[in-house]
Amino acid sequence: MLSAVILRAQETGFDYQLILELQGQYNNLDEHSTVNPDNRMNIEELTSVTRLYPLLKFGHEQNALSATLQAEGNLSNYNFSGDSVRFSFPELYVRLAYQEKHHITLGKRRLDWGSGMIWNPTNFYVQKDPFRTQNRLEGIFQAAYSFLFSNGSLQAYIFPEKRLKDFSYGLKYDYYGTRLDANLSFLQYARYQQFGYSLSYGGNISTLYAEGVFRNYSKSYKVGEEGELLPPVENRKNFRSEVVAGFSLNCNAHISLRGEYRFREDYLNRTEVKQFESALPAYTLIYDAISVGKHSLFGSVEWKDIYDRYFIQMRSFYDPASTQLILSPLFIRKINNFQIEISAMLYNNALALFNHQCSILLSCHF
Repeated sequence: MLSAVILRAQETGFDYQLILELQGQYNNLDEHSTVNPDNRMNIEELTSVTRLYPLLKFGHEQNALSATLQAEGNLSNYNFSGDSVRFSFPELYVRLAYQEKHHITLGKRRLDWGSGMIWNPTNFYVQKDPFRTQNRLEGIFQAAYSFLFSNGSLQAYIFPEKRLKDFSYGLKYDYYGTRLDANLSFLQYARYQQFGYSLSYGGNISTLYAEGVFRNYSKSYKVGEEGELLPPVENRKNFRSEVVAGFSLNCNAHISLRGEYRFREDYLNRTEVKQFESALPAYTLIYDAISVGKHSLFGSVEWKDIYDRYFIQMRSFYDPASTQLILSPLFIRKINNFQIEISAMLYNNALALFNHQCSILLSCHF
């Protein structure tokens, strides 16, 4: 009788999925670009990449204890490149859970902090890619412990590095309410610190959100008072802020509006942007395709059918300091496990590398 009870308390599961992506892109280079004169960056006019993502998940549960092994590979073939085939593991980790309250994660796993739709300042390692609708970003090596409450969770992280003194660690508390979600976080990033917060309030019709950090490190280059280039280490003296605020509004079953604003205290003001432009192409280390200034704006309007088979969106990015403007139309068609995604990026001034870019992405789930 005892053996039968133990047998019923055990459960083993295995799941897998294959995602195949075929992407082709046309880059119409701006011949008058001050960032890339005479195409000194050697940007190809046509690029093509084939990606295969094998996803494997193995789980075993016995009584109150469960274990999960999850792996995601990325086999990429850059079709027009000589050394073209690359393989990596964006995710490879083991997760142990006890009574569905205590969770331990060991390995390489994606970190999804913050409430921002386009930008996530609290996510200190990897930002979302605003030019892709399906982000499959690289995970982060970590040892993490999570304790789940009835309306939230407390998480502790260790991020190993080659040298012990460069190890990073973090703490994060999440609160989940009926209409309000919030979190507070702290990060010891090598020898620097970051304090973060995130808020999201709303429901099915509309949502307001905000996210921000105070940190005493920077990854951005600056321009000095005499026009000299200052590396990021020069910005690691005082705490500076980065803030994101935005909204989403579902007008009806078909039409939605999105908007987001980002402020980065350690980036360039209008005067520094002019100094940066006059020093190009020597100062290309500062270059950002979306925004080199302190302020960034994003807006979009989208339409979809009620069966989620068609999706049309017009996105825009604007930097008031440099007057960088990007318009990006997007069309998605879904047919069962197959999806086609057609997008373009249209640029407006000499800071751009391109006049426009066009991309087609075919993906299939097995």
